[in-house]
Parts: sequence; structure tokens; C-alpha cells
Amino acid sequence: MGREATVTPEQVHAVADAIKAEGGKPTLRAVRERLGTGSMGTIAKLLQQWKANQERQAAAELVLPPGLQRAVLDFMAAELSAARAPLEADLAEQQQTAADLAAENERQADIIAELSESLDALAAEKAAAEGKAGQLAADLDGAKEDAARERQAAEAARTELAKAVLRLEAMPRLEAELVAIRADLEKERQGRIEAEQKAAVLTAQKADLDGRLADAKKEAERAGVRLEKAQARAEQQAEALIDARVTIQTAQARVDDLAVQLDAARKEAKDASEEAATLRGQLAKKTPKARTSVTPD
Repeated sequence: MGREATVTPEQVHAVADAIKAEGGKPTLRAVRERLGTGSMGTIAKLLQQWKANQERQAAAELVLPPGLQRAVLDFMAAELSAARAPLEADLAEQQQTAADLAAENERQADIIAELSESLDALAAEKAAAEGKAGQLAADLDGAKEDAARERQAAEAARTELAKAVLRLEAMPRLEAELVAIRADLEKERQGRIEAEQKAAVLTAQKADLDGRLADAKKEAERAGVRLEKAQARAEQQAEALIDARVTIQTAQARVDDLAVQLDAARKEAKDASEEAATLRGQLAKKTPKARTSVTPD
């Protein structure tokens, strides 16, 4: 789409008339400097029109007696016919050159305007892409920080798991101790039964065996105390075994959950890095190379 002319024929003709009235020569550069605006091609085309009008006015103002005028006109017609042909050809060539120059100047101005608009649009796209790239870089940094925290949490969970595994490895020893305690308890129970049986058998011999019976009762009481302690210790070991198993199950579940979160964080970080690289490539492709344009006078 072409641009509208910034100068009118009336403006150019008025400036040329003013320069001529001041005794100067209305050249293309003088008219352009006096106007202060407009392209050289447009002003050259309008100035040619003014000069043609001046020639027609000069020819119309020439007044001579009819006879002399006819003779002069015949002579001038002959002379003009001889000299006008090359001058008209030269003038037509100059006018065509000026018109071509004006058209080329206007076309170059349109191209410059279109390039300026494209450059503004590309600058806006570049700014938006840089903003998005900055945001993606910030998101990537955040994802890296989250991944680092998840790795630390995973390491802590692995440490807890190792401790739980160690406790779990100690379970067979605890179970063996529990079996031994139960065996001791069974022995104590059997001993108490035997002591009671002996006490029943020796009831008839109570008078003679009071001392032995008293000792047997005391031994039975001590065995009962040991039995109760063994039972309490066995219950504590069973509770410790249950707690250790619950701790191990909880730690394993936490490790699995942290592993899933860590994989997700790594995937998000990788996606963000790929998107940032893609945007940088698009930005590099969209950035236009610098071009220069020279407008002829």
C-alpha cells in the first residue's frame, strides 16, 4: 500500500514562484530546502510541471504586429522545428527519468515503512520470547531446587531404611532370645509343678521335712517371680518386634513415594530445559539481519 504524498503541486509551484520573484533560480534542491519536507522525486516531478507552465505563459505573453508576428512565427517555427526535436526528446527522457526516480523513491519509502513495522513486530516477539525464556529458566531453577530437596529427603529416607534394616536383621537374635526365655519359663513351670508334687508327696512327712518344704516354697516363689519377669520381657520383645516391622513398612512406603516425586521432578526439569532450548532456537531464527537502504536525492 503506497503512502500519500507529503507535498502538493500548489506548494511546489508557490515556492518556485517565490524563488523566481526573489531573483533566484528555482532548482530542485532550493525548492526542497524551502519546503523542508517531501521526497526529491516527487518535488522534481512537480517542479517540471511548473517549468512547463512557465514556458507556456512566456509564449502566451509574446505580442507583435500581425505581419511581423507571422514572419517571426514562421521563422521561429522553422528554428524551433530544427532545435525542438532533440530538446523534446531530451526533455522527455529527463521527465521519464524524474518520474522513474520519484516512483522508485516512493517504492523504497514503502519498503522502509514495511520493514520498520516488521522490525517492531519482531522486537515485540523477541521481548515476549525473552520473557518466557526467563520464566522457564526460573521454573527450571525451581525444579532443580525441588529435585535437590527431594534427593536430600530420599537420602534421609534411605538412612532411616538402613537403620530399620539393621533393626530387622537383629530380629532373629531377639526371636532366639525369646525362644530361650520361653524355654526357661517352661523349665521354671515344670520345676514349680515338680516342687508342688514333691510338696504333696511329702505332706505326710511334714514334720521331718518342714525345712525342705519351706525351701521348696521359696524356690517356687522365686521361680514365679522369674516367670513373671520372663513373661514381661517376652511381651516387651514382641512389642519391639511389632514396632520395628511397622517402622520398616513406613520407611519403605516413604522411600517409594519420594522416588516417584523425584522422577516427576526430573521429568519436569527435562521438559523445561527442552522448551527453553526450543524457544532460544526460534528466537535466533526470527532475529532479522541488519539491512541498509540508501535513498537517492
